[in-house]
Amino acid sequence: MNDLLVVGEGLTGLFAAWLAAKRGAHTTLIAYGRGGLELSSGCLHLASGASPHAEIASARLPHPYALVGTDTVFRALEALTQLLEASGLPYSGRLDANLLLPTAAGATIAPAFAPHSLARSDLANHGPMTMAGLTGFRDFDAALASRRLATRLQRSIATVDLPLPGPAPRRDLYATDLARRFEDPDWCRETCRAWKPLLIGVRKLGLPAVLGLRHHARVLQAIEEALELTAFEIPTLPPCVPGLRLEMVLREACLDAGVDLIEGAKAIGRVDGTGLFARASGVVAMTAGGPQLHNAGAVLLATGDVLHGGLVAQQNGLIRESVFDLPVVHNADRATWTSPRAADPQPYASFGVRVDASMRPLDEGGQPLLPNLYAAGGLLAGARRTEEGSRQGVALSTALRAVEAAIP
Repeated sequence: MNDLLVVGEGLTGLFAAWLAAKRGAHTTLIAYGRGGLELSSGCLHLASGASPHAEIASARLPHPYALVGTDTVFRALEALTQLLEASGLPYSGRLDANLLLPTAAGATIAPAFAPHSLARSDLANHGPMTMAGLTGFRDFDAALASRRLATRLQRSIATVDLPLPGPAPRRDLYATDLARRFEDPDWCRETCRAWKPLLIGVRKLGLPAVLGLRHHARVLQAIEEALELTAFEIPTLPPCVPGLRLEMVLREACLDAGVDLIEGAKAIGRVDGTGLFARASGVVAMTAGGPQLHNAGAVLLATGDVLHGGLVAQQNGLIRESVFDLPVVHNADRATWTSPRAADPQPYASFGVRVDASMRPLDEGGQPLLPNLYAAGGLLAGARRTEEGSRQGVALSTALRAVEAAIP
């Protein structure tokens, strides 16, 4: 029998499963599909204000930051960044000010922490830089990105087109294709030899984020030594390599810690008993080989929001939680769920499951529904994570609080 059963394989679920296994708990993670990390830049957004620390400390109920407390946010961040450092994927950043990083579209993002190769591009540090496009790679247009970014920053940004060795590909290349090629030392050396004459005088070079997957640090070092410059990466369209690197580290950390991983299975919650004696007994995993029963001392839902399948909108104007059919805080008038403009804040982003300070889902009267059922991350009500720049901060901190409550 499992001590903890985690449902969901995004940042919240992977981090929670790893934390639980590190505490000695027999942990199983069940996921219907992969989480959203491959769609992300791999950066850690805590709050969009001038000071993430101040924004987190000022959060008020029912925001998840107010429920877990500032200390939990910082302890969760420390646990993850230490794991990443030990895994050869160091992150850079600070709590008193966000970074300002370029995107492939020539816009900017402002995470508190980012992979070291991305954080090097911090636009708060003035100085000349050059953006490079790669021949045959359609997911990054250096001229477009530099032109838009130069207009935004009111300063010039140089561009260069760099060739890729070998015959022209028979299909469009994905970022993952190039990342794997760069991990071939011979191919990487040949590429650098072709690039070096084109980069005379360049001291800071921005490349699309394709510099390796599992051996990213080795690739980055080899390129910098061969070209005698500082290189930084710019996140591209999905599949986004920095997000995949983060997913790989967490997934492998879970497996190394002894987490049992079941993928491709839809989970249906099980409850034993009624009234005051009701408890979450586990889930039924709907696998290709048929239903499988998984018992657990506690269950943690990390299934995400409306966009990730944790919340399901119905034709009758109701939204339900997808595993245990928990009550969801939302407006019953479907016409109010979205804003007319896609770029505007979306009301549905605040929908979710209401929880107590231990991350236990609550009934309409404010009482825990089941004493051993927990929820974390995007499933929770009370935050507009994208709008307020708190997506990863909420994921990490609520996962840590839920695990500490479930596995004392």
